[in-house]
Amino acid sequence: MPKPHPTSALVAGLLFALAGACASAAEGGKSLYLLGKRGPLAGLIPKPGWYVTNDLYYYSASSSELVPISGRVNQGVSAEALINLLQLTWITDLDLIGGRLALGALIPYGRVEIEATASALTPPGLPNALGKSDRVTDFGDPVLAASLGWKHRNGDLFRAWNLYSSLFIPAGSYQLGRISNIGANRWGLDVGSAFSMANFGTGREVSGVLGVTFNGENPDTDYRSGTDLHLELSARQHLPEGFAIGLAGYYYQQLTADSGSNLLGDFKGRVAALGPEISYQFQAAGRTMGLDLRWYHEFAAQNRVEGDAVFLTLSLPLQRDSAGAGAR
Repeated sequence: MPKPHPTSALVAGLLFALAGACASAAEGGKSLYLLGKRGPLAGLIPKPGWYVTNDLYYYSASSSELVPISGRVNQGVSAEALINLLQLTWITDLDLIGGRLALGALIPYGRVEIEATASALTPPGLPNALGKSDRVTDFGDPVLAASLGWKHRNGDLFRAWNLYSSLFIPAGSYQLGRISNIGANRWGLDVGSAFSMANFGTGREVSGVLGVTFNGENPDTDYRSGTDLHLELSARQHLPEGFAIGLAGYYYQQLTADSGSNLLGDFKGRVAALGPEISYQFQAAGRTMGLDLRWYHEFAAQNRVEGDAVFLTLSLPLQRDSAGAGAR
């Protein structure tokens, strides 16, 4: 019998270790909740009507740790995504305990590409590869959202806050064994609260979001990502001619460990991010519209991918502004 080549033996050993142990938290190395999406004025629910928000989202990240993706355990992962998120929101005129009810739906569509220097299917015994990469362009998981918001103004001081919930529906593109999936193949529920405070005299504004995401099980991989917490903050200074500049950031922490087959240890994901933000509010077609550009640079990642995220957000009402009133 011919003697195995040393490199082949090394690869076989690495893939066996990959197939038998998963050391990264949250399947796919990411949360269902899109970190950084809720930016400025996150606590404000506008006046009744229909609103459209379109986010163009770019994300580039990598990790040298083991990452579970679609039934495969992968090492040396690099990921890139360009996704458009179209959201339609109906602000009702219904008054509930003094607050205004909002209902919305979001549909993502875009491209995800992931490469791994080593990849193994779990359980062991299925085909493995020293390197694997693939790409998908398709629809992601739709999201249904509801929120209830309040606001109060006293002179130049303005406060707004809301309670929200988002339901993630596993209807996006997903294929077992494919490491690039835009859908997660699991249900999820995110609940939380957002606030915004502004001083019209100084032009300063601060917003924040605190939420918790509960993840269902991926039935194709028998993998359940742990419950995670996310915190987002935004601080802006409003300038003349509708411009505003500021800083935005987020913090993600997995609260409970993942569960399922082929796990090794009690691993929990964590990451933080900070970056600049610039906004522009303008009038067009009788409507007050807003453009917002945010860049988040991630750091202090643990048991998940780490990289950079960019959001370009356009928000507008479908109805024309009433006399003397803006979209917000």
